[in-house]
Amino acid sequence: MNIEYILYTTLVFIVSISVYGIYFIQKTKRESQLLLKRNISLLREEKIISAVEPNRTKKRRKLLRRIKSNNELNELKVLSEAQKSKLSAGEVLLAQRINSYSN
Repeated sequence: MNIEYILYTTLVFIVSISVYGIYFIQKTKRESQLLLKRNISLLREEKIISAVEPNRTKKRRKLLRRIKSNNELNELKVLSEAQKSKLSAGEVLLAQRINSYSN
């Protein structure tokens, strides 16, 4: 009788934890879908909100100083510069173009 009670309580505990886990997963999926829909509607209305990350801002400012003002950068140089600073290649090209216009 004591073993049956222990098995029953563990079974109830496992079922309740799994039900709670399924509910939590569904809730997070629902929230992410709502956030995605909200972001899409903001894009359509051209009210784009972007978060400013301090780490990325520092890297971008350093990148502007480091990029030379040559009008042409070959692809390997762009990719290596992007990998060093952990930014996209488009951002490196944009920094190069901004720097060339400022000189």
